[in-house]
Amino acid sequence: MFKGLKFIIICIPLVFAGVCGAETDKKEEGNVDTLPEVVVTATRTVQKTERIPAGITVITQAEIENSNAGSITDILSSGEGIVVRNLQGNGKNAQVDLRGYGETGPYNTLVLVDGRRVNGIDLSGVDWTQIPIDQVERIEIVRGTGTVLYGDNAAGGVINIITKTPSDKFTAKGGITLGSYDRKRIEASVSGGYDRIAASFNASHDETEGYRKNNKYKADDFGGKIVFDPSDSLSLKLSGSFHEDDFGLPGPLTEVQMKSDRKNSTSPLDEGTSTDSYIKAGIDLMIGNYGTIVADLSYKNRSSEAFFPDSTSPLATDSSSETWGVNPKYIWNGDIFNRKNTLVTGADFYWSEQDIDSYGGFFIPLTTKTTISNIERDSVGIYLNNEYAVKENIIISLGARHEKVRYDLVQKDMTGFLGPLDEQINDSENAYNAGLAFIYAEKSSVFVRANRSFRFPLTDELVYIDWSTFAYKANTNLKPQTGIHYEAGIKHSFTERISGGVTLFRAEIENELFYNPSTFGNENHPETLHQGVEIGCRVKPIDKLTLFGNFTYEEATFEKAPYKGNDIPAVPGYKGHLGFRVDDVAITGLIFSAGYNYVGSSHVISDQANNFEKLKSYYTVDAKLAYKYKMLKAFLGVNNLTNQKYSEYGVMDTFLTKRNFYPAPERNWVAGIQVDF
Repeated sequence: MFKGLKFIIICIPLVFAGVCGAETDKKEEGNVDTLPEVVVTATRTVQKTERIPAGITVITQAEIENSNAGSITDILSSGEGIVVRNLQGNGKNAQVDLRGYGETGPYNTLVLVDGRRVNGIDLSGVDWTQIPIDQVERIEIVRGTGTVLYGDNAAGGVINIITKTPSDKFTAKGGITLGSYDRKRIEASVSGGYDRIAASFNASHDETEGYRKNNKYKADDFGGKIVFDPSDSLSLKLSGSFHEDDFGLPGPLTEVQMKSDRKNSTSPLDEGTSTDSYIKAGIDLMIGNYGTIVADLSYKNRSSEAFFPDSTSPLATDSSSETWGVNPKYIWNGDIFNRKNTLVTGADFYWSEQDIDSYGGFFIPLTTKTTISNIERDSVGIYLNNEYAVKENIIISLGARHEKVRYDLVQKDMTGFLGPLDEQINDSENAYNAGLAFIYAEKSSVFVRANRSFRFPLTDELVYIDWSTFAYKANTNLKPQTGIHYEAGIKHSFTERISGGVTLFRAEIENELFYNPSTFGNENHPETLHQGVEIGCRVKPIDKLTLFGNFTYEEATFEKAPYKGNDIPAVPGYKGHLGFRVDDVAITGLIFSAGYNYVGSSHVISDQANNFEKLKSYYTVDAKLAYKYKMLKAFLGVNNLTNQKYSEYGVMDTFLTKRNFYPAPERNWVAGIQVDF
């Protein structure tokens, strides 16, 4: 079935046997790290992890603080089943791929911030830098499709970034971070509450010259939250943020250029800017034994500019988009036939509009507007998910979703060379899920589940140039991607100090959406297969020592012509992470942590034919020393301690003749100090 799966299945009991060998007395007292008991992402309501039939990872605030992460993507890169490709080294254009979709991983991974969708309607992906890492309370990751509850973009899984909630008492924090490549970061936050109202505000400034030439990045962030509980049954919430940045675009390097100077830039004048703001209002209303009504209203505005002042074919783009979201849901927890039942049902409404103006072209100056586009995408999804305990320790979950989408595509060539586009496309899809969890011990369960997923085309994937008629056209032959997913796993808590899990997964995808470099167009591949195994464990043998690790083996292949039997590019077969943390090293408050991260080789993006050498495997070692004394926190960290020279991202050139790379930073350091009041 899998190449090498027999070896892995043999190793699984050995891994757990080794963990059990370190088992300590359950009654031993001390500061014990345990897995979070509840999550909200997997069911859109609070639920214990062992009751959920899915592979779940929770990255806690302590784990974030003990890492050297400068952005959300840095902390995600060590998780099982997750591959991060950080093109610029600062997280700005990073790609996050859950369960092996390669180049389209960012469009098959749904990203939420406090439950609010942040994926774009086009190929721009998620801007991870708009989420300041110092404001993150925890990150919940559901590996495997979440389409029933969340709809489009969730085929590979869901990542929910949960930000800090205002505290009841007054607190204030301020800090400064310095690092390699002229890194400077200043951050401040304040939080407080009185009676039934609490509020928080945060601000930060971040800048760096970057590892490479023309790799600068500068950003400012402001945000806040207000929570008002006028009664025990009613809660009102208001949050918002503003992000602004400007950055360089150093471009890729060929293999020869990499050997000559990996810090160089092939496009020293290319640059971009962006702003991103949102506001979200929410209400939670408990209606006694009749359940809870939760509703959110959100508005997001994003604008960006990019400049590519090439001497013969200059290009500039000016893009702006608006998205409104309305997300009401109803939650009922009660008993049916004396058995616990949880029902979640609701609807997701989104209205998005995007305007794009392009300037310049082949021997056309940047002052000349050449193309205008107006894109609208509206969607409505209705879902229901129910969990029923047929016995106290056996939970069955069933769910379904129906979603409709409408595109209005308008594009005009201002030079008159290409005919205009003005077309509307409507489509709809269904998703289903069925799961079973058997809780056989405290915080321990086995689960199985099956799901149907879908992904609608992005707006950029639908528009193309028909050179036979010299006109813009809508790709009406492009079908929604669908998939059938199966997974089974175990989550086991040996003791309060020892826990682990194993998940086997298989996804059979039809009409997978991808860019075909041979035809220069976006197409459906008739059938692909994604399958593998994920293993994770955590051990605390003594109070001051914590060990953790994970391993992922994965295959992603084309199952039919024209690339039948080939590997999907940018999906490494193996990935692993090992780390430890030692508390109170020599003196109270001193913490030392280190981690080893390995990513296997993979074909570079656009090498569907598998004709070229793979992107090489790589590993990094990161270490951090942190100290806390009363109100003071200080740290010193080193990334890529062994000074590896590697690339996370590789892609074929336009004519499929050679590979291009985005080199990752070599050894670098980061240090900072923070004061909490």
